[in-house]
Amino acid sequence: MSPDYRPSSDRPRREFLTKCGIGLVTALSTATAGCTSDLPPLGSQQRYGRVAVPPADAPEYRQWIPSPATLDAPVEQYYFGVLRPKDIPLDAPELVVARRAHAKTDLDYFGIGFENYDRLVTSSVGTVVEANFDRATVRQTITDSGYERSGEHRGYAVFSRSDVPRRVAVGDGVVVWTSEYRHAAPNLEALIDAGKGERPRYHEENAAVERLTSKAGGNAYLGVSTAIRGPADRPVMRADAFRFDDDTAYQVIHYLYEKTRVPTKSVLKSALKREEYRFADEADGFDVQFDGRLATVETRVPLRSTDRLDPEYQLPQVTWGTTYDRETESVTIRHEAGESVPAGRLFYDVDRPSRPGRIDERQLWTGTDTVAGGAETTIDLNGHPNATDVNLVYSTGGVSFHVLFGLDLRGDADE
Repeated sequence: MSPDYRPSSDRPRREFLTKCGIGLVTALSTATAGCTSDLPPLGSQQRYGRVAVPPADAPEYRQWIPSPATLDAPVEQYYFGVLRPKDIPLDAPELVVARRAHAKTDLDYFGIGFENYDRLVTSSVGTVVEANFDRATVRQTITDSGYERSGEHRGYAVFSRSDVPRRVAVGDGVVVWTSEYRHAAPNLEALIDAGKGERPRYHEENAAVERLTSKAGGNAYLGVSTAIRGPADRPVMRADAFRFDDDTAYQVIHYLYEKTRVPTKSVLKSALKREEYRFADEADGFDVQFDGRLATVETRVPLRSTDRLDPEYQLPQVTWGTTYDRETESVTIRHEAGESVPAGRLFYDVDRPSRPGRIDERQLWTGTDTVAGGAETTIDLNGHPNATDVNLVYSTGGVSFHVLFGLDLRGDADE
């Protein structure tokens, strides 16, 4: 954990803003476990039977998951997720499309292009991008977007910025990124050390994680939660994966129960029917199997009939910068690098103790149709006494939105 990480007293609201949005299905494990209430339970009409699921690949991503025992401080809920953008078809089920879109927009822009990533690994500690890129070009993009060179670690060039505290390291074919806004316990060095084999990985020190991740394997999408309540309200570790063949998606969820809390197959089936879990809407033909305390639920999900993305999933990848002027009580927001954004979709939200939980969208950019690199705008906070945070909001129509980033006005950037 970064020594500068200090969770704020009102973290739940900002964590909800950061991770969920309204009406959107979100990505990556326990950080979003409270955002899935819109997903229907499986229901009494679901059919059970054997499902022929393509095999998983080797779990190579595990090299980037450091053991939490090696971190500076305990992590309350350690999660990690893996996404391979090239392996997710455009007509994938909406649940996967949503996770891909949110994973993309929650990153800064490094000059590679999200569609060119071979693998994206995100955890409580930070994010790792594996891709084929020119190292000098990526370094230049990073410095041109407001980062400054701050050192080197195990052959990686390290850059940092302090507005919304972030760090990024560039190696051969790898970019490592941490954000105190996006990650619960940002630790750039821990990720690099684990990747280099200089720090124990989670699966090497925890037999349960070894078993769960070995069973789940490598997938186009995988999200792992290490400490949640699963079906029938029992503590579990969960691995939620998607795989694809030419015309079908397959969702595979593994539940690793505690030794004394393993449900029977009938109890698990009953819980899945009546309770809300994160299966894709069109999922059908469920197969439930047990191997000791490890339960596996597999299902087929048809691909969508179109590869067109709805506006709520056309989210941009941008490096945003900000400056807070305490004398004038104003915040300047800058588009530092990345994709152009329709100006009509960008709003801001101000958090105040007097209006906890209220979300307001206020027009941000006027007089232009598109916000591109170099554009900036200023928010006057004099009309918002006692404001604690400013959030940049991307509206996707109606009440749906996604928070692109936020600034803690009290001096400590959150998450």
